[in-house]
Amino acid sequence: MLSFLKIRHGGADESSMLAVLNDFIAGKIIIWIILLGTVSYIIWRVYETITDPYGYGKEAKGITKRTGIALSAIADALIVYAAIRVLLGTGNIQVDGQPEEERQMIGNMLKHSWGNWFVIGIGSVVSITAVVQFLYGVTRGYKERVDMDHFRPDVINMIHFLAWAGYIARGIILGITGFFFVKAGILENSRYVVNTDKAFDFIGDDVGHVYFIIVAMGTICYGLFMFALGATYDADKD
Repeated sequence: MLSFLKIRHGGADESSMLAVLNDFIAGKIIIWIILLGTVSYIIWRVYETITDPYGYGKEAKGITKRTGIALSAIADALIVYAAIRVLLGTGNIQVDGQPEEERQMIGNMLKHSWGNWFVIGIGSVVSITAVVQFLYGVTRGYKERVDMDHFRPDVINMIHFLAWAGYIARGIILGITGFFFVKAGILENSRYVVNTDKAFDFIGDDVGHVYFIIVAMGTICYGLFMFALGATYDADKD
């Protein structure tokens, strides 16, 4: 939203924001908090997938849900990867949001005979993750993970709204990202690869500014829901 309103000159993706924070002492502390917290969350998601604390079972439906849990950690892993690169000073992360390093990496892959299929595979996994995120929010798949029955009805409804808006927005951004990865693989052109910033640009430039704002606000809702999720998390079926 800051980029859209021209208040901040720079990209609207996770990596560029981390690069900006890294210029300040307080910012470095925030990056470490994000890094350690996100790593912990990924470990927990892997633990959920393997140990099945909610009793999904080993039938097709249960395996599907557990696979969705594992896939949902991909977006978080990308944040961890970006945070480590920023803290170590490696890579060429642009504060303007340009995915130059990602495009260069994909370009190198496409030089190999297997490269286009590998890139298409990445895009397909990201696209499937997007669908999982969308369905997770719409069907309230998170309900068994939160202990909020003691809250007032209006608070419960607010949390459900944050989750609904957040997961749909997150699914849209991941879906756009996955689509362009698939397109880059099919056309064997790394210039089609997008990150979060360029996915937002696509919405604003090709779909409409109103939809850009809606998805941006939905993404903020996702962040707020994650705070609520952390405060009310129920770590097992009981």
